Amino acid sequence: MNDLNQRLATLADEMADTDYTALRARVQGTARRLGRRRAAAHSAVALVVVGVTTVGGLQLLSPPPGPPPGNSATVAPVTPPASGGPTPSVTATPSTATSASADTPPGAVEHVPGRLVYLRVGAEIEVVTVVNGKVRTTSFGARKLGDQVATVSPDGSKVALVRPAKDLSEYPGDLVIVEPGGVRAVVARQVTWGDGNEPVWMPDSRRLLIAVNKMNGDTSTSQSYGYLDTVTGRYDELSRDPFPKYLIWSADGGYRAHADGNTIVVARADGSGSRRFSVADQPECERQCPYAVQAVSNDGRYVATTQADNGPTRIAGARIVLDTMTGGRISLPDTLGQVTGIFFRADNSLVVQTSNQLHLVSRDGRLTASVDRPEQTNSADLWRYVDQ
Repeated sequence: MNDLNQRLATLADEMADTDYTALRARVQGTARRLGRRRAAAHSAVALVVVGVTTVGGLQLLSPPPGPPPGNSATVAPVTPPASGGPTPSVTATPSTATSASADTPPGAVEHVPGRLVYLRVGAEIEVVTVVNGKVRTTSFGARKLGDQVATVSPDGSKVALVRPAKDLSEYPGDLVIVEPGGVRAVVARQVTWGDGNEPVWMPDSRRLLIAVNKMNGDTSTSQSYGYLDTVTGRYDELSRDPFPKYLIWSADGGYRAHADGNTIVVARADGSGSRRFSVADQPECERQCPYAVQAVSNDGRYVATTQADNGPTRIAGARIVLDTMTGGRISLPDTLGQVTGIFFRADNSLVVQTSNQLHLVSRDGRLTASVDRPEQTNSADLWRYVDQ
């Protein structure tokens, strides 16, 4: 499921020898009291020691086409995994795995058209892809103690995670690329994670946008960000803006969106046509504003988002849809129940996920079809949807 609390509770059950649930509560409580934000690029940042964190949130994002601009810097090249490594565990399930539910309305479909990519991190790291109803599960090996935020590449072929250098909340760590079967390679050091600032995959499933810290003891003296080629180790530094928070890309890579305080910024892939949309007047702001943007439509008009948090992990799972041109909301059918994820189709209609179903919803908020969610995606996070 996309619900963070339920996922962490499930993980705590799987790792019975450690009280992760209590640990999570302690860390999140401390994080909320601190209420601090990531420092902007090239500014001094004090990393406060707040306690051990052993359970990271799950995360993933999308990407821009073409080679990135910026100054080039080289880090140690990535060593390709040796041949003869662990054999990936892959299972495929026929399209009947996503059957129409009994209460599917007229115009029903047997499966959600297109490609859905799920990531599940429990005792094992798994990627579940559902392409036009056909389910495929790939093992990326066992989860290791210390693994924090994880993100899957757009094509589902790689998982990136961060392993902090010290057991301190949000302490920078090693960026690790995991291949099917569990082969791991460290591709960068002192990489930022936490509060929506984690590494972001580009559309080519090869590069990541990352933030890198220069450390003096336990204090970050400066921070840079740029594109890291996970194959060659090349790091192309950017200098225009701070590392964007909750950065996401449209399914076709044409638009991007990110959070800036209580504002969501939408722009074309090349940065042109930037538009700022305030969420400060949304009713959720009585508790925490819904700036944790999760998806943006291919034309950049609509965003799917949810309430943010002061905790160290990235919040996942959109709950509402906002029209950035009019400021209005797309009303979702009341019959859907608890929404755990929202993505856009090419025509700006929606794919909405609930606890055990996937729903197709029109641009005016009408439910057009519902199908059962594949059992293989249970306890997994839906990170990407591409219309096909």
